[in-house]
Amino acid sequence: MILGYETIMGKITESTGLPRSDIELRVEQKLKELQGLISKEGAAHIVANLLDVKLFDSTPKILKINNLQEGLNSVTLTARIMNIYEIRSFQKNNQNRRVANILIGDETGTTRLVVWDEILINEISKMKEGDILKLINAQSRPNNGNMELHLGNKAQLIINPPNENIGEIKITIMSKRKHIKDIKENEFVELYGTVVQIFEPRFYNACPVCSKKVMEQDGHFSCVEHNIITPNKVPIVNLVMDDSTDNIRVTLFRDLAVKLINNEQDFEKIKKDILGKQLMVKGKVNKNEMFNRIEIMANSVEDANPEDILKELENS
Repeated sequence: MILGYETIMGKITESTGLPRSDIELRVEQKLKELQGLISKEGAAHIVANLLDVKLFDSTPKILKINNLQEGLNSVTLTARIMNIYEIRSFQKNNQNRRVANILIGDETGTTRLVVWDEILINEISKMKEGDILKLINAQSRPNNGNMELHLGNKAQLIINPPNENIGEIKITIMSKRKHIKDIKENEFVELYGTVVQIFEPRFYNACPVCSKKVMEQDGHFSCVEHNIITPNKVPIVNLVMDDSTDNIRVTLFRDLAVKLINNEQDFEKIKKDILGKQLMVKGKVNKNEMFNRIEIMANSVEDANPEDILKELENS
């Protein structure tokens, strides 16, 4: 994998402490020496090797999505599946190949996961949105200004690993600001709106360690991974938002629901506090087949600033 010229120069400068002008002179000398048979990036690679600068660090790195940078080879990262796209087939060297794309996210951001290995692609049939994935030996690569993770034949993938949990996902890519009337199924959108209806929260029992739903058996609550536990009451909140172009139902799970109602138990007080409130919501647009309507599963919710909304309307 060839790194970009600026990335290579940055790594050489950081590792050696040499002035950039000195490094660029060495690159130019190498280009002249090889009589233009290599690119500027290739010459920078050679200079890095001569200076004993490791451009590709093979030390395993346990990272969050916002830590990703170009040229990492042995990334370990845990994230939640937000969307699984259709597997694409193509031909290379007269062989039929496949590639899969999955949108994943954690508390620091979202990114695209690209899977090339056939064995790992076959595992996708066992996955669903909301599952947690642990990636081992992933590679980071830039694409259209975003950093992606790629899984090849040296990578590993664990579905719903024990003792792993992901909090509120921060949407950083593939989120488009839209009016409600314009949104479509399977989009990731950001919208400003006013809460015009809120329904009484529903609660379920969840493991305090992994946040997975647990059931009562023989008077005890037992988690598959953590045995007998004292469960947390976790809310699910449904509300209706309106932005003057239309309205839409929005569902908030776990941390987002807690954040919105602030652990308040009195529904009348919840209604008083939330109705009429202006929010900025980011999330995925899903189709509710039962009611034949689109709805939003929220991944992020913040109080909206009315001044920002007015400013955006003035500039639109």
